[in-house]
Amino acid sequence: MGRLLPGRIRRPSWPGLIWVLVAVLAMVAGVSLATGSEAGNTDVRTAAEAPTSSGTALPTRLSRLWSSAAGVDDQRTVASNTVITSSRHGIRGLDPRTGEERWHYLRSTATMCDLTVLDDVVVAIFRTTGRCNEAVALEAGTGVRRWYRNVGFSEGLSMLGSGTAVLAATPDGVAVLDAVGNSIRWRYNPPRGCELASIGIGNTGVVALERCATGTTWLAHFDLYSGEQLWRVPPPAEDVTVLGADGVVSLLVGPQLMILSARTGAVQSTVTIDAGGPGSTVFAAQPGGRGVPLVFVAGRLYAIDPSSGELLWTVAATAAPATSDFGLVVPEAGAFVSRNALTGEELLRSAIPDEADEGLIRIERTGAGLIGVTADSVIGYG
Repeated sequence: MGRLLPGRIRRPSWPGLIWVLVAVLAMVAGVSLATGSEAGNTDVRTAAEAPTSSGTALPTRLSRLWSSAAGVDDQRTVASNTVITSSRHGIRGLDPRTGEERWHYLRSTATMCDLTVLDDVVVAIFRTTGRCNEAVALEAGTGVRRWYRNVGFSEGLSMLGSGTAVLAATPDGVAVLDAVGNSIRWRYNPPRGCELASIGIGNTGVVALERCATGTTWLAHFDLYSGEQLWRVPPPAEDVTVLGADGVVSLLVGPQLMILSARTGAVQSTVTIDAGGPGSTVFAAQPGGRGVPLVFVAGRLYAIDPSSGELLWTVAATAAPATSDFGLVVPEAGAFVSRNALTGEELLRSAIPDEADEGLIRIERTGAGLIGVTADSVIGYG
């Protein structure tokens, strides 16, 4: 009986081994990237379209429709008729009528440094390393990603927004990003030995209070879109906080509200207030391009003439007001009051539940409804 011996096994050539090795390395790298990338660790849910408005007229009596424990932007919460909330690892968009989630963007392996809400977009910066290193812009009404880019900001980051500009600020400097694209429009870093102690943003630009180790202090105003320094003046000797730059530059100076010209930096008026404390500014747009700067501080709302800087009217308020295309609504004791922004005239008084204004920081308008914002929750009224 014969035996068939196995034939000699042919060894692969060196070029063949190299190609196999390249293929294996590519597969390993692909798995690694999918596991560690932004896409691989992001839970995304988008909505087909933004919710429609529930109407334009506020009812004469408002009730509490829903509430949700959530973090919010310290400037704005409503955009594209959607309520924007945040958490340590991401952002959610809620229906203003029901409070139900419509979209979310969650990063399990990243921590949010800060976010800001603009007219139709939300811009957030996340930290995946020791720095705040990844920025993303989402459509406010749907959660669809508009852009993503790498950045390099320190951990103590604060974000502000106005128009289509996003300000990322630290004591060491500022960078202004374009919310439409993903470019950085301009940067400003104070000289060595100086830092930014207070900063504000508005439709006229960015205002920064700069303090130096030598004892020198400056107040500077920069164009919102180009970064050009429009003026630089010495501030008052007292403790100064920049409140905003909507139509005028508003400062909290000890027990006084001080109004500066946005064009020159000259002092236009001062108003003595009952006490200091946090304040906020908004701008009530009017037909024809005219608008009224509004400052809320120490339990009162002040309407300012943008030309002269003089006080137009004032009223006691329990929180910062809502301004929108539907008009001005001021939270007052026991009611949310619609007022003429130019004159302060009462137009409509919407009664609210007894506890509705407790803990409110501000309200925002969503057509025929309102959103109340507290330190740790949002509340829907309708």
